[in-house]
Amino acid sequence: MRVLLINPAARNYYGELGLNLLPLGLAYLGAVLLQEGHSVETIDLQVQSVPLSDIPFRRYDLVGVSSDTLRFNRAVEIGRAARDQGVPVVMGGYHPTFLDSEPFERGAADFVIRGEGEYSFLELINALERGSGFEEIRGLTYSSNGEIRRNPPAYLIENLDELPFPARHLFPQKGYLSTFDGRPMATLVTSRGCPYDCYFCAATRFAGVRWRTRNLDGVFEEISELLHQGYTSFLFVDDNFTLSYRRTLDFCEEVLARHWDIRWWCFSRVDILVKHPEMVRKMALAGASTVFLGLESGNQQTLDRYQKRITVEQQLEAVRLLRKYGIRVYGSFILGELHETPGMIRETIRFARKLKPETCQFSLLTPYPGSRLFHQLDSLKQLVTKNWDLYDGAHLVFHNPNLSAKELQRLLQQAYLKFYLRVSNIPAAVKEFLKDPVEFKQIVQQIKAGVDIFRRLKMA
Repeated sequence: MRVLLINPAARNYYGELGLNLLPLGLAYLGAVLLQEGHSVETIDLQVQSVPLSDIPFRRYDLVGVSSDTLRFNRAVEIGRAARDQGVPVVMGGYHPTFLDSEPFERGAADFVIRGEGEYSFLELINALERGSGFEEIRGLTYSSNGEIRRNPPAYLIENLDELPFPARHLFPQKGYLSTFDGRPMATLVTSRGCPYDCYFCAATRFAGVRWRTRNLDGVFEEISELLHQGYTSFLFVDDNFTLSYRRTLDFCEEVLARHWDIRWWCFSRVDILVKHPEMVRKMALAGASTVFLGLESGNQQTLDRYQKRITVEQQLEAVRLLRKYGIRVYGSFILGELHETPGMIRETIRFARKLKPETCQFSLLTPYPGSRLFHQLDSLKQLVTKNWDLYDGAHLVFHNPNLSAKELQRLLQQAYLKFYLRVSNIPAAVKEFLKDPVEFKQIVQQIKAGVDIFRRLKMA
């Protein structure tokens, strides 16, 4: 079967920083389909400027569209355009998984794959080729005689090593973040699932509470292939790369044993880092360059309400530990928890300035479908809009009992302005330029992104 996979475009903070990343989910899906003999092409509208009117949908037997909440309206446009040309559309990703009736209600899809989609999508294609029914395909939602039918959830993929490596060659090389630490960069994922289930996050409900890992032998084989292709820096996009102390140490020790000169970044948690300082030291020796931390708040009450299971003191200690070993910090903060006051938010802004992570992201609390926060607010009818374009972390989309939309946007502006335009940035930038002009350019890009976001918020 001839399949076209499309990744819709969206504007977000990562894009402002030039952090457009190859969509690994679609790359895995494409690899599975290719392995079974299907023809696969892709369009990534995040990096490719292609008008919908120029896409030859009739050339394909099926169009697959992946979407999170922020990109869902674009996904609807794509789905309608394909269906207008008589081509069936299947949607997948976070948003269709949790609001699976919406693609049908908006005339944008014939099928929805909920959750991990590699095998459910393949089963759907095989059923379409055979002309058989869809009743046995787990994880599938479809329309029959005007009625939406929802099959039981798909089983999570137990053995991630049975999946082929992602088909990166299906995607254009231009437009993505091509370098990290001045080196050619590739993205990888080595595990799925997250046991923490934070109040505002939908990751656990999408990929499960149990952490499933790839065998490190397979991970090293994939890295070896990428090294031979000229990549020497890697972004591990696991929800939590360092969840297992022993596995992380094994990874680092093998990198050192192979004498690989690589640089990498990953996602982690502060409680794991402070519990294992030796792991952090080994990470630095093995090329860890940046760690993304969901810090969320400088106020302990807010952290507890987010159910982060961390403390402000652990955040301070983790950042000091990473800095001790020369690992940069990408810190993320969320403003506007339902019980927060302006003073508590300003406390978070001061805390961010005190921590001085090399990159800092601020966003307003946003109830994404699938999260417990969304379920609570939706059931209480406290959402003020379901215009998904506004679910970008820069707009208040629910009734906050303590803060108005204008107050929160003003505080968000202050956060970016006070963090990125602080005077203490200047000597650090000069020092970085003298040490490494490439890194200096990245710092300038980060500051520019912060200023641009501030200006856009001010005009909103």
